[in-house]
Amino acid sequence: MSSKLRELLSRFRSVGSVELAAIVATDGLLIESSAHDGIDVDAICAVASNGLVMAESLGREIDKGGAIQTVLEYEQGIVMLEPIGDEAMLLLMVEARDDLGYLRFLAAKHRADIGTALQEI
Repeated sequence: MSSKLRELLSRFRSVGSVELAAIVATDGLLIESSAHDGIDVDAICAVASNGLVMAESLGREIDKGGAIQTVLEYEQGIVMLEPIGDEAMLLLMVEARDDLGYLRFLAAKHRADIGTALQEI
């Protein structure tokens, strides 16, 4: 795919607790990813798109607007979903919550770059 997207995802993966960094179409199809070995990236991306749809629907229902970022915290880690335009999202699967603030900063910092790289595909 795009070497620019791979480079951007590697910035997230350089954070030790990040198991998966992916760009996913809003329909759940994988665009680009970087992940630990043994992770079923396609399956995770397909299911994660439903999480973003749920967050968007809830925001509309309670008159709070569209989702800017969705963070799902589980017993053994965190999934962060961030829309990139109307067609894609950034998906991060993280082992520990210690890096969440830094990852949120990175997502905000690189959102426009990811959007630009997606348009170049």
